[in-house]
Amino acid sequence: MYRIGFGVDSHRFEAVSTGKKLMLGGIEIPHPVGMESHSDGDVILHALYNALASALGEGSIGTAFPDSKEENQGRDSKEFVAHILQKTRQEGYIIQNVGVSLECKTPKINPHEKAFKESIAQLLGIKVEQVAVHATTGESLTAVGKGKGIYTQVIVLLEKHQKR
Repeated sequence: MYRIGFGVDSHRFEAVSTGKKLMLGGIEIPHPVGMESHSDGDVILHALYNALASALGEGSIGTAFPDSKEENQGRDSKEFVAHILQKTRQEGYIIQNVGVSLECKTPKINPHEKAFKESIAQLLGIKVEQVAVHATTGESLTAVGKGKGIYTQVIVLLEKHQKR
C-alpha cells in the first residue's frame, strides 16, 4: 500500500537583520536576514513535515507545534521532522522518495541543492538518490518572486513496510 503526501510552507524574510540565521533543509545558508517565524523558520523542513503528516492523515505542523507555545520559540525544525518521522515508522511506512520545490529570488538555491539533498536524506534515513530538490525564481510575478520570502512545496511517497 502506498500513500502520497503533499506539504507547503512559506515565510517572509525578516524586515531587518536580527541575527537570526537562514535555515533551509536543515543547514545554514549565508544570507543577510533570516525568516520571520516562531521556530527557526526552515520552510523546507516545515513543508516536509506537512507532506509526511498529509500522507498519514495527520494535522499540519502548526497543529502539532503551535507558535503560541513558548517551547517552540526558535526551535530546530529537525525536531519537528523527527516527531512526524517517528509516527511514520510507527504506522509501518517507509519513505520511497521526496520531491522538494522552492520558489525564491534569493538566496540562489542551485549552489546548495546537493547539501539540501544530503541533509534531508540523512534526517530521514534514506538514500540521497531518493531526494530531489528543484528551485525557481518566480520571475518577479509574486511577492516571493520579488524577493520577499521563500515558498516551498514537498511531495512524499510512502510504502507500507511488509514484514517477512
